[in-house]
Amino acid sequence: MHSDLHVSPDIYRKNFPNFGRPKIVGFMSLDSERNYHADTRQLMFARDIEDKSVIFDLNLHMDKVKRRPPNLNERITHLLQFLSDQEKRLNYSNNNIDSAKFFCYRGLLTCVACTPYENREPWRIVATLFKGNIYLCARDTQDKIDRLRNMTERDKMFTSWGYKFEQFVLSDDPDSQPNPNCGVDESEEFSLVFETNLNRHTIVYGAEMDGIRCDRGSVTAPPSTELGPDAIIEYLSNKHFIELKTNRHIEFPNQDNNFRRFKTKKWWCQSFLAGVDTIVAGFRNDEGIVEQLKLYPVKDIAKMSQRFWQPNVCMNFLETFLTYVKRCLAKEVSNKFGKKALNNLQNLPLISLHFEWSPRTPVRVTDAYCYEDDPILPQWFVDRYQKTYADS
Repeated sequence: MHSDLHVSPDIYRKNFPNFGRPKIVGFMSLDSERNYHADTRQLMFARDIEDKSVIFDLNLHMDKVKRRPPNLNERITHLLQFLSDQEKRLNYSNNNIDSAKFFCYRGLLTCVACTPYENREPWRIVATLFKGNIYLCARDTQDKIDRLRNMTERDKMFTSWGYKFEQFVLSDDPDSQPNPNCGVDESEEFSLVFETNLNRHTIVYGAEMDGIRCDRGSVTAPPSTELGPDAIIEYLSNKHFIELKTNRHIEFPNQDNNFRRFKTKKWWCQSFLAGVDTIVAGFRNDEGIVEQLKLYPVKDIAKMSQRFWQPNVCMNFLETFLTYVKRCLAKEVSNKFGKKALNNLQNLPLISLHFEWSPRTPVRVTDAYCYEDDPILPQWFVDRYQKTYADS
C-alpha cells in the first residue's frame, strides 16, 4: 500500500521552490485534422497589444466554425511524436529513478499546481515509468465525461468565443492584420516544448502558445525549417509570447472576488510555466461582444489575488506531487524487482500507477489496471524505444 498525499494549503506555505526559467527545446504544429508537423506552420503573431476599447463580435461566422471534437482521446500522443522525432538531438536516456525526467503537458502541471485551492474539479493522472523516465497523462474523470456528454449548444458557443477572440487579435504573419472574416478552425494548434527544473526534478512539457507579440521591436517571420530546429528554437527563444483570455465584464464585487479566486490562479500558472509575462484579456458582454482589452503583467496577477491563493503554495504542492510520484514508482520497482533495479531502469517493463484526487480528500494511488486496454504509451512508441536501446 502507498501512503496518501495530503493537499491542505497550510502544509505548503514555505518559500517558493527553485524553478528555472523554462527553456524552449522544441516546437510542433497540429493541422485541421490534428496531424503532427515538426514545423511552425501554426505560429501566430499579435501586432496591436494595448489597453483599449474595441468592438469584437465573437459570433461572427459562428455558422462556419469547425469545432474540436469534445471527446478526443489523444492522451500525450503528439508529445510522444515530438520526442520520437527529436530523440537523437535531445538524448533523454536515463537509468536511475532519482534522475528520471517527467514528460507531460502544461495543462496537467497547471491542474496539479492549483489543487490546494480547488474545490470543484477532481482529477485522475496515470504515471508510467519507461526506459528510465516518467510519462504523466491526465485521464478524464466521470464528472468530465458527463459534462462533455451533456454540453449544450450554448456551452459549445462559449468555447468557440474563446477561439474567435484569438482570431480578432492574431495573424499568421508578423506584417499582416488579423482576419476574423472567416470561420474558426478549433483543431489547429501551435505548441512549444519546454524543459525546466523544479527543485531536483527535470520536467519536459508541451504547451499550446497563442502568439508572439510584435510591439517589442521588429519581428520577422521564423527561419525556414530547412535550417534545422536549432535555428528556429533560437528565433522562438528571443520572442515574447502572450496569453489570450476572455472574461465577462466585471460589474459587481462578487464577480470580482470570483475572478480573483478562480480565474487568475489558472491564468498565472499557465503563463508562469511557459515563461509568458503578459496576459491579454478581452472583456465581453453577455451577447459575446468584446468591448475592452486589458493587459495583465503576469508578475502582478498573484499580487492582486493574494487574499485567495499564493503562488508558492501552488508550486510547492506541484514539487511535492512529483516527489510523491517518484517515491511511489520507486516502491513499486523495489517490491517487484528489488532495490538494485532502481539503478537499472532500462531493463524493466513498463510500470504504471494511477493517481486520483477529489476535493477535500488526499491524493490516492492505485495500480493502473483500469487503463491496461488504453495505455498512455502507444505500442509504436514502446517498440521504437525498445529497439533503440536493444541496438545501442
